[in-house]
Amino acid sequence: MNASLLMRALRRAPKIRVFFACGAALLAGVSPGRAHTIVGDRVFPATLTVDDPGVNDELALPSFAYMASANADGSPGSFNYSLGWEYSKTITSALALYVGSGGYNWQTRPSAQGWSNLETQLKYVLWQDEKAEAIVATAVSYDWGNTGSPQSASLPSDPFSTLTFKLYGGKGFGDAAADWMKPLAITGEFDARFPMVASNADGSLNPTSVTYGATLQYSLLYMNSHVKELPEMFRRLIPAFEAVFTTPIGNLAPNTPGQFGTNVTTGVVGPSLYYMGKYFEVGVMAQVPVNSASGAHIGLLAVVDFFLDDIAPDTLGKPLFGPALAHSHY
Repeated sequence: MNASLLMRALRRAPKIRVFFACGAALLAGVSPGRAHTIVGDRVFPATLTVDDPGVNDELALPSFAYMASANADGSPGSFNYSLGWEYSKTITSALALYVGSGGYNWQTRPSAQGWSNLETQLKYVLWQDEKAEAIVATAVSYDWGNTGSPQSASLPSDPFSTLTFKLYGGKGFGDAAADWMKPLAITGEFDARFPMVASNADGSLNPTSVTYGATLQYSLLYMNSHVKELPEMFRRLIPAFEAVFTTPIGNLAPNTPGQFGTNVTTGVVGPSLYYMGKYFEVGVMAQVPVNSASGAHIGLLAVVDFFLDDIAPDTLGKPLFGPALAHSHY
C-alpha cells in the first residue's frame, strides 16, 4: 500500500487515520513500481517510501507495514498492519507493467480487517546515463475502486477509482572526486493523485493530493566493488535515510473540531537498511511520523523482493520485446 492509498483511508475512516504513513508505500506496502534499478555501476535498491527510478522483472512478496495511530484529542488510537504484494513485468527494457495491492489490512483497538483495492501501473524510463549513474522515469497508475473489501467490511476498500501521475529521478555519485562520496546516491519521486469521484455516497469528499519523497543512500555494495574491499558481512548492505510526505491540495472538506484538519501535510522519515542478494533483496525501515496526524510513535516497514531477472533470466526475467536488461549485482 503506498502513501496515496493510505491517505485515502485516512480521509475516509478516522479509526485508521494513521495507516497512511506506510509510505509511498508499500507497499506496503508496495506501490506499483517497487523494483531495484541498475544504471551503469549503480544499483538503486527497491526502497520503502518512494519507488526506485527504473523498471525490472520482480516480485515483492510480502511487504509489511505497521503504524500506531494518534487521535486528535491525544488519546491512543488503533494499531494498524498491512501485508501487500506486487509483480512487475518488463514489456521492453524501458517500459514495464506493474500489478499490486496493499493486500490484507487489519487493526486492533478496535478490531477490524479488510482488503485493499487492486492497482496497476505503466512505468517508462525517459532517460538514463550509465556513466553518470543518472536516470529519469515517469509512470501512470490506476487504483481500481471496489476491487478490495466491500463497503460492508469493517475496513472497506475505496469505492472509487484513482488516477495518479508520477515522476522519478535517481543519481549516483560514482563520478565524485572524493572516494568517500562515490557510494552516495539519491532518489526522488513526485506523485499527483486524482480521485475519479469527487464525493462519496455519505457526502465525504475525496481530495486531490500530491505525494513527494526522497532517499539518501550510502551503498556499501558500491564501496566494496569500486572503492575498497569491506568485511564480508557489510559487502551487500545499503543503509539509507528516507522521507515521504502527502499534502491535500483540492476538494477539501471543512475542518471538524476534535479531528485532524483535512489540509494537514502528513508523512514519515527514518533510517532504512537493505541487503542486496543475488536473487533477492530484504529491506526494513523505522518510520518516524512527522506530526500527530501521521502517527503516535515509530512504525515499521519491511519487504522481501525477488529478482526474477536473475532467477529466470531467459523466461520470466526478460522483456517481452527487445534485449534483456542488465542484471548483475556484483
